[in-house]
Amino acid sequence: MKSNLIRELKAGREYMSTVEQRIVETLLADPKRFVTYTLGELSQAAQVSQGSIVNFANKFCGGGFPALKMEVAKATMHEGEKPFSVVTEDDSLCEIFRKTADNVSEALHNTAIQNNEETLRAVCDRILAAKKIEIYGFFRSAAVATDLSFQLLQLGVPANFVGDVFTCAVSATMLRPDDLVIAVSSSGQTQELIHAVSLAKDNGVPVVSITAHKHSPLARLSNEILVASPSGNSLSANASEIRLAQLTLGDAICAYLRTRIDADGNLRYFKIREILNSHNVKD
Repeated sequence: MKSNLIRELKAGREYMSTVEQRIVETLLADPKRFVTYTLGELSQAAQVSQGSIVNFANKFCGGGFPALKMEVAKATMHEGEKPFSVVTEDDSLCEIFRKTADNVSEALHNTAIQNNEETLRAVCDRILAAKKIEIYGFFRSAAVATDLSFQLLQLGVPANFVGDVFTCAVSATMLRPDDLVIAVSSSGQTQELIHAVSLAKDNGVPVVSITAHKHSPLARLSNEILVASPSGNSLSANASEIRLAQLTLGDAICAYLRTRIDADGNLRYFKIREILNSHNVKD
């Protein structure tokens, strides 16, 4: 399913340049007015150059300013009115929970429509074909990377989490083309992560990224990109919503892989499950 452009721009504006943010803010202020602008009128309204608008349109639509207006018009037809759900000091804990749940639900919906079947299958095929998988993630992204590596290990897939900035770069130099790197980063702009991924790419290693910013430096280095999108309703909630969307992408991938593992994989899965269960406290 094709992504709704307004949802995509709304969710991703935190990672855009100042010029791109001005164009998006003008669009979001009145999408119906936006589609009536001439290039000159939009340039004046957003206070950016006409060349910047054309570059923006090519980046997000691939067809220039007319294509941008067409995509905005189509998105406006399907974009319903949504409450601006943000937590206030007057909210009860139950109300905060409801708002948080609503925003997470919208974030997962945004994520679902931005990842197509072809990309998801390509990621799963790379995981199954890899001799060794290294999953990189720093700081907040380390939690997602750790969870994914653990789930893959449960399936008998040779995955290893690397979360130290120095070890990550060193390990990347030892990978080979039949291995795989999965890089987790909300912004896709973490310098140390990009450096490690670049080293892996120099060795011909394929890269899958899980990021909120599909036009980021990390995404440009990746063979496949999984987009984890926030709801876009609250700037303060973006990071948490992206993390939950990344975790859900990992859950979905592993659920699919569970149906693809062969008889040997099943044996490994149940053996690992037996080992884990042996550490449970018995009633």
